[in-house]
Amino acid sequence: METVSSPVADREIVISRTMKAPRALAWKACTEAEHLDRWWGPNGFSNKTLGMDFRVGGQWKYTMTGPDGTVFPNLITYTEISPIDLLAYDHGDWDNPKWFQGSMSFTDAGEGTTVTIRLVFPTKAERDRTAEQYGAIEGGKQTLAKLDNYLRTLQTP
Repeated sequence: METVSSPVADREIVISRTMKAPRALAWKACTEAEHLDRWWGPNGFSNKTLGMDFRVGGQWKYTMTGPDGTVFPNLITYTEISPIDLLAYDHGDWDNPKWFQGSMSFTDAGEGTTVTIRLVFPTKAERDRTAEQYGAIEGGKQTLAKLDNYLRTLQTP
């Protein structure tokens, strides 16, 4: 059997984690500002939602503050919303609303959910720069670990 590689494979970052939480709960934690602000981003970063219009064409405008106090403006524009299955978006900032395309998929995994983040950059060089300069791969792993920990708190009686 022949394997066909993705035409964007050299421009993408894909990170997955399986969590012991129902898909609907994982979806909720990823689509409501009051939840997102409690876990989104790598270790040491915090968020503040400035506005969220959760619909195709709507935007999530937020700041992410790093461990050193640096504030990073972020803008997500939703391009596809398929409840509890897929969330697709353009990610950028207020001046450049599309640095890359992103998606989060939610699939059943036994008694839990696998959440997969997929980021597609305009060029391989931009993907490599983001991975190296900003630690996007490790940051993505940390982000999903924070989501996993947060989901556990939502399920604790």
